[in-house]
Amino acid sequence: MRTRTFRSRTKWRCPMNEVKRTDELQGEILHVYDDIEEADNNLPVWWLLTFYAAIAYGLVYWFYYHEYGIGKLPPQIHAEAIAAAEAERSIVTDESLDALALDESAVEAGQEIFMAQCFACHDAQGQGREGLGPNLTDKYWVHGGAPIDIHATVTNGVAAKGMPPWAPILGETGVNQVIAYVLTIRNTDVPGKGPEGEIWEPGGVVADDDASPKDTDEP
Repeated sequence: MRTRTFRSRTKWRCPMNEVKRTDELQGEILHVYDDIEEADNNLPVWWLLTFYAAIAYGLVYWFYYHEYGIGKLPPQIHAEAIAAAEAERSIVTDESLDALALDESAVEAGQEIFMAQCFACHDAQGQGREGLGPNLTDKYWVHGGAPIDIHATVTNGVAAKGMPPWAPILGETGVNQVIAYVLTIRNTDVPGKGPEGEIWEPGGVVADDDASPKDTDEP
């Protein structure tokens, strides 16, 4: 049986037997392998400082953000910012609704919602329908004519009159938009259903004997 002996053709040079020499650029040459010279050069000071600083920064970062939770990570900051913005946006006031009524795009969106969802009870121009919704274009209001009052009525609905709460259906944005539209048709006095509720003017309710808040169909 024949056997083959493999011999490496690579010539190894034992560092122990090498004669130490130096190079002008590299300094002392430790050993040579396949004519590749290896020297022992010191790393630049700036490189070492950067390396050690990176290690120190990593340790501080880990303990500050992860181990002890002192600092807030970017995802936490982002989530808190979104929550704060949502909370601020959800705060509705008379002033914010009045301002929205001056936004043409919001009013147009509100009109589309009104025609799709409110037309059946309040008619095309908000003049109301007999036996259903009241006239929204006069100065009489059943549940208050302040923007925030209208917001509460639309948001929560009036179960006794068959008006559903619209907030789950339209969302906060949709509710605000439809109110913005209603504020633009208020006091336009479109001929339609007779007065219901009490006269409302900026600043509060004005008593009026011509309309009774008890004899109404809807808000």
